[in-house]
Amino acid sequence: MPDTERWVYRMGGAAAVVGAVLGMVGNLIHPVTPMDDPEGVARVIAESGTWVPIHLAIVIGIALMLGGLIAIHHSIRGGVAGALARFGLFAAVAGITVGLLLVILDGVAARQLAEEWAAAPPDQRAAALALVTANETINFALASLFNIIFAGVTFILFGLAVALSDAYPRWLGWIVVMAGIGSIAAGSVQAFTGEPSDASRVLTIIGPTVITLWMLGMGVLLLRRTRTTEPSPSSTLDGR
Repeated sequence: MPDTERWVYRMGGAAAVVGAVLGMVGNLIHPVTPMDDPEGVARVIAESGTWVPIHLAIVIGIALMLGGLIAIHHSIRGGVAGALARFGLFAAVAGITVGLLLVILDGVAARQLAEEWAAAPPDQRAAALALVTANETINFALASLFNIIFAGVTFILFGLAVALSDAYPRWLGWIVVMAGIGSIAAGSVQAFTGEPSDASRVLTIIGPTVITLWMLGMGVLLLRRTRTTEPSPSSTLDGR
């Protein structure tokens, strides 16, 4: 294996692992905001001392996951699988752009607006709360798009690429395809309802969790790939 290729897998594998861990931990410790309670949402955001650091960690995690996807794309070459991986990478760039905007608005702008609401005099609180609510509405719309493009289309394409290639165990591809389909369903529910619901919350927990674990596993496989001395892009990771 050429040194350049080995470094692509090594750096991409490390990025996938670290990005997945940051994303998973960030989402696990993310403060839960109440539904149908604008003041409760503003209060949770304003009173959380970890709101901004958590979102910055998620931003870094999302960016690192792109590095992992670049390495996965590099490892799947030729034929239908290679074409699917290429289109998946394009979708990932578009989806991650939306995701970074979403997380920054939710993590930085929402925090500032919530603090202004908390510090506002009684006669200005309604107007301040309206700004918090407007920001939440924009965030929800971006979350719908993020689920459809990044968690949905991107991982359906990469999943099919993995399933149709000889580079990795095929079952790994089909698992993330199902997670991608679930994420598109979640984004569609969000788009049609326009507000959080029990269905959208459940779907946005299941899909991203599977995707994050998949990225973690693929990162490990990419790192293992650097140990091989064979020049072929395929490996024996699938036990063949």
